[in-house]
Parts: sequence; C-alpha cells; structure tokens
Amino acid sequence: MTLAGLTAGRLQGGDWRQLSPDDLATLFKPEVVEFLPHGFQGLLTEPDQRAFLTALSSQAEVLALFEETGAGVGLVILSHADPDSTERHLGYLLAQRIWGQGLATGLIAGLQDLYRGTDVTLCGGVMQGNTASARLLQRAGFQGRDTGDEVVYCWSGNGH
Repeated sequence: MTLAGLTAGRLQGGDWRQLSPDDLATLFKPEVVEFLPHGFQGLLTEPDQRAFLTALSSQAEVLALFEETGAGVGLVILSHADPDSTERHLGYLLAQRIWGQGLATGLIAGLQDLYRGTDVTLCGGVMQGNTASARLLQRAGFQGRDTGDEVVYCWSGNGH
C-alpha cells in the first residue's frame, strides 16, 4: 500500500517533483524545518532541496501535498523501520502560512483512514519543544514513549 492518491481534507497528494521553486523555498524555511532531522536544515537552494528529496526518495516514500489552487504546501515522508517490519516512520511538514488551519489534523486522519484495518503501524518522532505535533498525534490516538531527545508516537492500523 502506498501514499499515491492520498487526499487529506483540502490537500491532495502528488509527485514531489512537481513542486515549484517557490513551493520548495517555502517548505525549507528554517522555521518550517526547525523540528525536523538535521538533513532538512540549511537547504537554501532549489538544487540542494531537490537533491535532498531525490536521495530521501531512495529510502522512503515522499509525497507532496497540494492545495486546490495547485500550490505545494507540504510533504509527507513514510519509510520502513526495517524491511521485515510493518512499522513505518512518519514525517511531515507544512508551509507556515497554513499552520493553525486544521490541515495537519486532516493529514493525520487521512493517513489513518488509508492504513486502518491493516498491519501497518505509523510512528513519528517528535522533538522536545514541538508541542503542536505532540498534541496533534496524541489527539489522533498515537501513543507516545519518551526516548530522550524526542518522544516517539505510534498508531496501529489494526487497533493493537
């Protein structure tokens, strides 16, 4: 099962390669990637951003999120924890201009709808200080476990 065709509220999933230079600049702003792994930091040029996403695509499923207008406003990344595992590592980022509009809630609900009734477990690490993502995942039924620098939140598609 893949992310292809994911719809999350007002957002539609699509090929990240269709993101415009302006979309990429918006998504890689320091305040947007502040709580993401270090690889996302400091990517200031379009070639660097595209090279990073190309490399990431070889390890994970990367999906862009587009508004109805066609503007790219987010990325969803799902990777396998281990090739033999049903656990998928979840990462996402949304353009700052759409924060606070409930779109992240819709995104998580869309992912849960996609994987509900399957053996897939979605897990996302949330760095200390990223209270918005922590609250979002808790409200969506993800269970957290503190690992030191971050809390890993997991949700199982089969309800266990």
